Amino acid sequence: MPSALDRLLGQSLESMIREKLGQKTCEKIETRLHQRYSMDLAASIDDFHALDATLREFFASGADAIEEDFANRLISINTPAKGRRWLSIANEELAELIVATYGDRDKRIILEVAFNKPSVILDILETARIPKSSGYRLINQLVEMGFLTEQGYAESSDGKKVNKYTALFEKVNIEIDTNGLIFNADTPLPSIPTVEVLLKENILNESQIIRVLLRGKKL
Repeated sequence: MPSALDRLLGQSLESMIREKLGQKTCEKIETRLHQRYSMDLAASIDDFHALDATLREFFASGADAIEEDFANRLISINTPAKGRRWLSIANEELAELIVATYGDRDKRIILEVAFNKPSVILDILETARIPKSSGYRLINQLVEMGFLTEQGYAESSDGKKVNKYTALFEKVNIEIDTNGLIFNADTPLPSIPTVEVLLKENILNESQIIRVLLRGKKL
């Protein structure tokens, strides 16, 4: 099962791969993925070592340059002196997804509550004061996208283990340059937001995508 960070990064990475490699090459790669691993391109991103091995079949050592380009177009890691590791989001699609998610009041409150105290879904919704009718749907969306990740278990009244969830990001910095906005007759077009996120400890090391794309770099 892919890590939460891999689920989040994978949504943008697949479109980047298809754009860079082109339809015919991607079809050949998918054929080989089916032969060796019984998976398509999307599934191989969830199991990124399989995609890495297949890229090396096709491009040999040239796969290093291809994966480095993917990394540069997706993220970069910034570590201030004596500081924590921040992830800078280079991909526009991913940056806008993060902005939209944290711009949604209910989703933002859920993420804040879950980060402060990893809890089962019901407790998160009660603390956030969000109705169950919409809250379960929102939490399922956040888990599916990778903004919420499992962290431990709680025991229910009938003795069953129930997943506890926490937020992937500890902090999110979003900057939008309001200078030089382009206006048409009806709607202003803002510049691409600059997004940096501070991950919980060890999240980077759990990501196959990060480990492969930033191979050889200290994490």
